[in-house]
Amino acid sequence: MNKHVLLCSLGLAIALIAPASSAQTDAGARGATETEALTDKARQLYDEGLAALNRSRWAEAHASFLAAWRIKQHYQIASNLGVAELRLGKHRDAAEHLSWYLREAPAERTAQRQRAEALLKEALAKIAAITIATEPEGAEVKVDGAVVGRTPLALPVFLEPGRHVIQAELDGYKPQRELIDPAAGDAVGITLRLARSDAQARAAVDAPATAGPRAASETPAAKLPETAVTTPATRSWVPVIALGAASVVGLGVGVGMTVASNDAIAEKDERKQRILQEGGQCAEPAAAFAERCKALRSAGSRADTLGNGARVAFIASGTLAAAAVTYLLWPRADATALPEVRADGAGITLFGAF
Repeated sequence: MNKHVLLCSLGLAIALIAPASSAQTDAGARGATETEALTDKARQLYDEGLAALNRSRWAEAHASFLAAWRIKQHYQIASNLGVAELRLGKHRDAAEHLSWYLREAPAERTAQRQRAEALLKEALAKIAAITIATEPEGAEVKVDGAVVGRTPLALPVFLEPGRHVIQAELDGYKPQRELIDPAAGDAVGITLRLARSDAQARAAVDAPATAGPRAASETPAAKLPETAVTTPATRSWVPVIALGAASVVGLGVGVGMTVASNDAIAEKDERKQRILQEGGQCAEPAAAFAERCKALRSAGSRADTLGNGARVAFIASGTLAAAAVTYLLWPRADATALPEVRADGAGITLFGAF
């Protein structure tokens, strides 16, 4: 953009957002009324900022408007401060002040608001707008360690592209953090759900028992089951470790029996092949083959027994592993999963409320 076009666009921004210095009588009266809301010092700094803005001295205009803003947060100052920041490449600050202007400026300033919306859109293309909520509300929100306010926040939080840490803190609740990595132009909404601290949860459960009759009657009955459900007990890792170890042992036994069964099958096949090669058979064996046929049947029986044992071991191992995973992932603390192994198969028996 050449200098002539830049000056024209800036002049349009000033004309639409700032009060006119000379206009029709009613417009001048309205501008005078609005500036009366400023203190003498803030009005002086505001006028200095307008003069610098008209001469395209962005840094000087920004310094004057910012000083006036620190004295008096007024929508007229916010609009022109946003213009100066946008021209200086301070897109995040410009978005904050232009958004503040749009929230506070009178609705009848239609043209000025439309121009502010266009400038805000230009700023938002360079940054990310993050709408932050918490459950429950009232939590203090920090972005990269700096406090930005308490929820509900009136405006989005504007951030430069890149990684940022959002944290919410509220008395009686565990702090909650979330890492975000927005890109330029992103508009993201996040909700941080805070869990009650252990002390707060115990106090909520014990309150009816320790309070007097009157205090107990004033406590809404619906709050008690809500606390009991949303505050899970600490889950023990002992069953998971025990079931997992038993599953590994079962797997090892199954592998060992499978190897032994395969060896027995190989022995059976080898004995049968030798008997056949020597002209014998074991359906009605001759006296010379009786002992060898007996050894053949023994090898076959051993192979069947080991094979069945391997299958049972594998089933038990899988059942124990499933029980461990079920216990670990089951959402309710009052549900119990127990493995069940039967002659015709295996499974898991669940006890509890669902």
